Amino acid sequence: MLAFASLLIAGAFGWFLFVVLLRDTAGQDWMVFDTAARAYWRGDSALLLDGVKLTAVLNATHPSLKQPLIFHPWVYPPFTLLLALPFGLMPWSLSYGGFQVLSFGGMAAALRPWADSRTQYARVLAGVALCPATAYTLGAGQNSFFTAALVLGGIWLLDRRPVAAGLLLGLLAFKPQFALLIPVALLASGAWRAIAGAAVMVSLLLLVSLAVPGIAIWRGWLHLYLNGDLAPRQWVELYGQSVFTCLRLAGASNGVANAGQVVALLVAATAVWRAFARPMAKLQRLLILLCAMTLGAPHLGDYDAVLLGIAAMFVLVSPAGGVASVLAVLAWCSTAINPPLLFQKTIPMLFPVAEMTPLVMLGFLVCLSRKKESLLF
Repeated sequence: MLAFASLLIAGAFGWFLFVVLLRDTAGQDWMVFDTAARAYWRGDSALLLDGVKLTAVLNATHPSLKQPLIFHPWVYPPFTLLLALPFGLMPWSLSYGGFQVLSFGGMAAALRPWADSRTQYARVLAGVALCPATAYTLGAGQNSFFTAALVLGGIWLLDRRPVAAGLLLGLLAFKPQFALLIPVALLASGAWRAIAGAAVMVSLLLLVSLAVPGIAIWRGWLHLYLNGDLAPRQWVELYGQSVFTCLRLAGASNGVANAGQVVALLVAATAVWRAFARPMAKLQRLLILLCAMTLGAPHLGDYDAVLLGIAAMFVLVSPAGGVASVLAVLAWCSTAINPPLLFQKTIPMLFPVAEMTPLVMLGFLVCLSRKKESLLF
């Protein structure tokens, strides 16, 4: 009952927080995808390489904005544009709403096989829908549901249709920070056909993207991130819930923050290897992977905590109690208590709490990985 009450309170707070924050700029992140796709269709793909100009175009072409957006660059690999191209042919409202509906539906469909019953499925899905990270995803127009659908579907198919599983997991290359641990999981489980499928998918994405949007955009994007203007990279690095971001906002140097993120990635990779290399309940493996992906990601947006929300709900609908449930609640509501940059600027007293989210992820990962926790699954 206490966990349920905590979810209701945190969920209501999270939805209220992001309705207030995003009410004047609804869909701001999907505007970047939508505008990039429209730029391609009119022959102006170079717009992806100029974050300042892209932001100006967003502000000039979206009358629904009630206040101008600050810096909103394109930060994804060029092949990610392929995801947005069909939506760039639609009116804005259909593009924005259509992607959210389709991606949430895909996540819901991929979630269904993991539940033991309709009742458990309904509870997990309702909890994920109420999750503050879901509010942020919908309000900003992000792609977190699509990411979750790929992971859920790919891991479910791993021992059934390994090639299809690999193809789905290979699509995670569109958001590479969450693809880092997929090779670890596939190698640990000896899923060679899935590895082949993933390699084929990544190769296809690269080959197609050399034509759409083109090799010139690849050159410009690589130069921008490796040698050129650091503004887009810094914008990504100092936003979100990652270990790196929290350490930097706490005052650590780049070197210390990078070292902390590398340690977090190694811990996450170790947990995933152990989970997929040993006999373990399939659901437990999934939850370990979801939690490890968030801990190890060099960039973790507040919306990306949908992955944590899914893992948390499966624990909360199980007979778990004690530490497992407490950590699940904290992980589930992390987006409501951890937009660290926001709290640093607006509610300084909450900033130290916001910085603790990586410790919650670490504790939750350890809890999920403990041998006796297998009783929950």
